[in-house]
Amino acid sequence: METISAASGNNYIYEQRTGYVSLVPNSYVSHGNHSSYYSEKIKYLKHFGLISADSEPEYRLLEKQDIEDALINTHQIILEVTDKCNLDCYYCGYGHFYDNYNARENIDMSFDVFKTLYDHLNKIWESNNNKGCTYLRISFYGGEPLCNFSFIKEAVDYTKHNPIKNKRIVFSMTTNAVLLDRYMEFLVANNFEILISLDGNKFNDSYRVFKNGKSSFDTVIANIDKLYSSYPSFFARNVKFNSVLHNRNSVKDTNSFIFTRYQKYPMTNELNVFGIAKSKRSDFLKIFHSKTKDFSLMTEDEKKEYENQSPFMYQYKRWAFNTLMKTYSTNLLNALSEDYVSPKTSINLKLPTKTCIPFSRKIFVSVNGDLFPCERIGNEFDFGRIYDGKVEIHFDKIISQYNQLFAKYTNICNGCKAKDFCSVCIVSDINGYEICSRTKPRNIAEFISFSEIHPDILKKIIKTVSII
Repeated sequence: METISAASGNNYIYEQRTGYVSLVPNSYVSHGNHSSYYSEKIKYLKHFGLISADSEPEYRLLEKQDIEDALINTHQIILEVTDKCNLDCYYCGYGHFYDNYNARENIDMSFDVFKTLYDHLNKIWESNNNKGCTYLRISFYGGEPLCNFSFIKEAVDYTKHNPIKNKRIVFSMTTNAVLLDRYMEFLVANNFEILISLDGNKFNDSYRVFKNGKSSFDTVIANIDKLYSSYPSFFARNVKFNSVLHNRNSVKDTNSFIFTRYQKYPMTNELNVFGIAKSKRSDFLKIFHSKTKDFSLMTEDEKKEYENQSPFMYQYKRWAFNTLMKTYSTNLLNALSEDYVSPKTSINLKLPTKTCIPFSRKIFVSVNGDLFPCERIGNEFDFGRIYDGKVEIHFDKIISQYNQLFAKYTNICNGCKAKDFCSVCIVSDINGYEICSRTKPRNIAEFISFSEIHPDILKKIIKTVSII
């Protein structure tokens, strides 16, 4: 537990382990002037484990049960349905800058790979009384997934004819929209959630080219316009945009173009900094565009307009979710759960960093049937594979590899003020804690002060988060 002083002069007690935040009078923090009421309150909170006198947290390592529980609760399957692509984007994560992926061989995923995994997970859920998430998102990824449309249609048909008890199936796709005009009727009919890659206007989008080097912009915009005009309700409900930042665009550029044309704000993301080939680092840095720097160059009005996409707001939302919302938006059962009232044991200690437990959020299946916890990491790890009608998960290898990395992070995590909004993924950051070394942790007082000044933003965050 520590005492935090906000910019307003108000004081708070803050417990990082449980996320507990509580206002205390200024007299409490004055030397030798602790009121009996608040002294007794602190004793009470310590007794029930809501706050602690311990200055450093204790951590545990990954266990097989963690992964098995994650599989039961996973809510997304991402299928690399093909490694073919009709574009040759300069910054592609499977392109010339990176050396941490398998070679692109222009192959399509076999439908048997999907069927095997789908049936395997269905059996797991049935044997566990259909516990876990109440919905399952099946996402089609590439390459460009529409280059293997026959697979997508077969997977959708199989899913519809073989529903999973107590689960609502949602279909989604990440696409460059080059083939969108051919298949939009199918996507609309099956209520697909569509994420379209678009970096802004024609110049902003100029790294996204066809194999012959010509711009894809006019083709893509024509297809998006067609979907927008033909199915306006579907477009408003189901279509989102993703923009990659680089030296030919900015947050302002991408937002301005896409909102003006389609009344939607895109997600804006930096280029992936992991897996860069050493020989390509200097070229990569020439096009890399920092989101933090981008916001620092904005006017105050622009910062306010695009505030929701700022790095600060991203960290603030993570902090609020893991502290204020965890403490004050919980139900009685959670309030009395082991996180708060149980003694510290190896069972309820947390893992270092905020790295997700493998398969807890999603299962990514490569075009070859290899298994990964998500689509954003390289191929250095061996998580398992699907072959000959079997799903094979290499529990021992996963546990050994993760725990070797977790052990290195433990000392870094002790005393770190960024744990509640940590963005480290140890499976990506395997070569030297690059995120930790370049990220300056925010002062918690900054978040609390922001909450005081902008209670409306905090209320909006709470209202827009859904627990499923």
